[in-house]
Formats: sequence, structure tokens, C-alpha cells
Amino acid sequence: MSIWWRAALVAIALAAQPATLHAQSTTTFSGTAAKQQVDALADQIGSRPAGSAAYDQAVTYAQDQFQHWGVTPSLQTFPLTVYDDRGSQVAVTDNLGNSVQLTADTLQYSVAGQIQAPLVNAGSGQATEFAAIDAHGKVALIQRGVSRFSDKVGNAAAAGAAGVIVFNDSAGRVQGTLAQPEPIPAATISGDAGQQLLTMLGAGPVTATLNVDASTDQRSATNVVAELPGSRPDTVIFTAHLDSVPAGPGANDNGSGSAVVLELAHELSLRSQADRPMTVRFALFGAEELGLDGSQYYVHNLSDAERQLLRADINLDMVGVGTQWRFGGTDDLVQLALGAANDIGQRALPLNGPQSGASDHASFLEAGVPAVFVYRIEDPNYHTAEDVASLVDVDALGQAGEIALRVLDQLGAANPG
Repeated sequence: MSIWWRAALVAIALAAQPATLHAQSTTTFSGTAAKQQVDALADQIGSRPAGSAAYDQAVTYAQDQFQHWGVTPSLQTFPLTVYDDRGSQVAVTDNLGNSVQLTADTLQYSVAGQIQAPLVNAGSGQATEFAAIDAHGKVALIQRGVSRFSDKVGNAAAAGAAGVIVFNDSAGRVQGTLAQPEPIPAATISGDAGQQLLTMLGAGPVTATLNVDASTDQRSATNVVAELPGSRPDTVIFTAHLDSVPAGPGANDNGSGSAVVLELAHELSLRSQADRPMTVRFALFGAEELGLDGSQYYVHNLSDAERQLLRADINLDMVGVGTQWRFGGTDDLVQLALGAANDIGQRALPLNGPQSGASDHASFLEAGVPAVFVYRIEDPNYHTAEDVASLVDVDALGQAGEIALRVLDQLGAANPG
């Protein structure tokens, strides 16, 4: 899941729906089989940032899986601006001359630069907080949360800050991405390191040295797309992003969603064409973590005829860890997903606010294509090295697949040919 939109959840209570509104899936989805796909993507291939050799390995793996099930894949290559992060350093010196070197991670797409300036506590980095302090020419220390990284860094730049250090809102490290380059360098540190800096600031002035060494270059990335014809040409597309952040193996984000899409192709290939209520398409997108690049390219390159036949996007992102289901997107599809979760005994709520458009389904929504975002809250290891396959829940993967299949069948029942 892309980080630039991440904000607090806003949950709305769900009124119960009659069970008779929801069609029963004719296939039992295998969470165990999906977990094997997660293991292959996260354990065997590992971190899969867009434009990397490991991402190309993941593309080849997905191709092989589709072909094994008799679902012929096609590859869609698109241009990609790749960020080359050569590392960031953060050091601080207190008013007594004591220096501390901190472990830092670059905020992806940060501009390069080396800054030495006074450190200032800017809270959570909101514009109102900057209005209450003098940040001009200083390095702003900001806590993660409330708003996007880009908003925090943009607010700091607007206030005249020379650089930004974002500390995690939990103990460990975090890797983040800016929605677009901002004019000042920015890096992240752990929550523990952030608390250490706050303590130092409480004792007196602190000077920070921030060094971001990075650049951008032009490469290409690939979407993997496959299709199974149904009893009519009206199409539902199952989507997930195949890339991960560089920080970790991306088991939940988004090996889990990719695994479910692969296994949906497997399960639906076992149905006859007459038993598939609609044509079904499967797309694994690249560069979601860089700003939904792969899905935007895919949607923008749909023909008018393809777009008119596309009834729904069912997008799966981070579906293997967490405690409850959340669904965002087009109201009618959200209601179908909520009903499907209820039918299998799972509590779910609508997803509203910034996160409701927080993944590749947003590219479809922007193009006027109905879409639903299937997501599970909340993963404490999001965008870290601890996002590993052993933490992905087989039962959650099975539920994600069942929910997706039930939404497909209900769409077919509601829109007979």
C-alpha cells in the first residue's frame, strides 16, 4: 500500500443487510494455496521495488503461474522514474557539545542535500503547527501520522524550513515515500530516536546535520495482465500491486494481495466458461508504491470499448495481517463486499477518509470505473523489514478470496446478460 496518503481511519457503523442479497460463491477459495504464493514472493524473491531485478523476477514468477493454469498472460511495459537512494545520515549536537549519530532512512523522492541547522519541534507537521513556531532556516522534527509525508514536508518548506526529519509514531524505523519531490531534503528515523531528540530539545538547543544522497533516473516497469472469458463480455478485473518498498520483503504489502489475485485466477480457471458469470481479468501492477504508476498507465491505455465493458475493479491490498476488514470505493460495491464478509461470518466496516482512495483502485475511480478496495487493518510492520511471510494469516487470505468471489458472483447475478 502506498504511503503518501496514509492517515487515521474513519470507521462508520454498518447497517445489517439481508443475507438473501448475496450470491453464494461456487468455489471455495484456498488460503493455504495463496499463502504458498506469499512465501514465493516474499521469502524466495524478497523485496521487489519497481524497476529492480527482483521485481522482474516477480513478473516472471507471476507469468509462470498464470501459464501453468492455462491463463495466458500479457506484459504491459510503462516508463518509470526510478529513485536511486544512496543513503541518508542524521547527526545531532546538544548545547554541551555532545554529538549523537542516528540511523536514518531517506524519504523516497526527497531531493538531495546536506543541511546543518538548529532543530525545531514541529509536532505532527500541520500548517497550523508551523504557524506557531519559527522554522525558518531550521531542520523540522516531525512525528509521523495525521497527514501524508508529502504534506508534512510541503508544510515545512512553506514555513521556510531547511530540512525535515520525520520520526516514527511507534518504536521502530519506517520507510516512507513522498507523493512528489518537495524542495527540501527529508529523512525518517525511528520512534525511539525521535523521542531521544525531543528529550534533548527539552534540555536546550540542538543542532542537526541532515545529509540525503539520492538521484532519479528513467527506467521501465511492467504490469502483468491475464484474462478468462466468461459467459458474456462484461468484465470484472481483480487487481493488486506486485511491487514492494525497498525496506522489506513485502509479504503483506502486497504479496498478500498479489497472492490472492493469482489464486483467484487458479480457482476461476477451474470453472467452465459458462459457469463464469462475467469475463474476469487479473492485473498485477508495478510501481504502486511510487504513486500508483502501473495502474494509472493501465487505465489510461484502456480502449473505449474495454472501458465500457469494465463493470468493476476489485482491488486487494494488504489482506493478510490485521484484525478486521475495511472496504472503500464505490458505494454499491462496498455494500456487496460488506455483505460478502457478513455471509462468511466476518465483521467489516466501510473505509472512509484519505485511506478510501489509498491504492490502485483509485486509478479506476478517477476514470469513472466502479471499484472496491479490499483491505485489512492494521499491520504494525507496514513498510518495514518485519513485513515477512510468517506473519501472514492463512485464514485472512482465504477470507479475502471468498469475499472477492462472492462480489463477482453477486455482480453476475445482478447484471444478467
